[in-house]
Amino acid sequence: VRGIPEGKPAISPPTFSDLSSVDDFKRFAGRVREITGGIPVGFKLSANHIEKDIQFALDSGADYIILDGRGGGTGAAPAMFRDHISVPTIPALARARRYLDDQGASGRVTLIITGGLRVPIDFVKAMALGADGIAVSNSAMQAIGCIAARMCNTNNCPSGVATQKEELRKRIDIEKSATQLKNFFEASVELMSVMARACGHDALGKMNKNDLATWNRDMALLSGIKYSGMEDLTAI
Repeated sequence: VRGIPEGKPAISPPTFSDLSSVDDFKRFAGRVREITGGIPVGFKLSANHIEKDIQFALDSGADYIILDGRGGGTGAAPAMFRDHISVPTIPALARARRYLDDQGASGRVTLIITGGLRVPIDFVKAMALGADGIAVSNSAMQAIGCIAARMCNTNNCPSGVATQKEELRKRIDIEKSATQLKNFFEASVELMSVMARACGHDALGKMNKNDLATWNRDMALLSGIKYSGMEDLTAI
């Protein structure tokens, strides 16, 4: 796909030489806003040094933050990165929301969460835990026709979704796939709204941690969600 001969390493530098300090990012963001007429500028962060990285984004003037927790998919990262790096999505989200609240940034900076969230009940739980929005990839790809052949890196995707080969790309019916994706998103929002109404809310944005509980002790400790058992975890 990338035109690299077999046996040659694919070198993808993790940083940009001209973007290092807060001032560098501020300057770049300002230029982007100037050129685009004020488009929102943000950071997509792997959930590692969550609070420190969010503070850097805030200092740089971010309008939004996309936090990517472990659990999401990728077609490019080495297996050791995919399976062993970053904080799982739910505790990452809880920490991010707490930090933004503590910094007085909630309502000013949009928090979008992603990483393994695939169905409406995942989305609505994430919003209750503090996400302003959800970013999806796997479920959206399946909505447009992905059959999970797990061949993304080969350029031979049989459904035509993840390939640059013209003969394979022709297998996608663009109009049909677009309608399927639209239906998935609309149905997801409708089901999320059903849950919000069941919790006594008239808007999805009113979902909050009081609407959540878990019987999983570890999840309660990791996320701050109310524990459903008899033990008082606040004393631990």
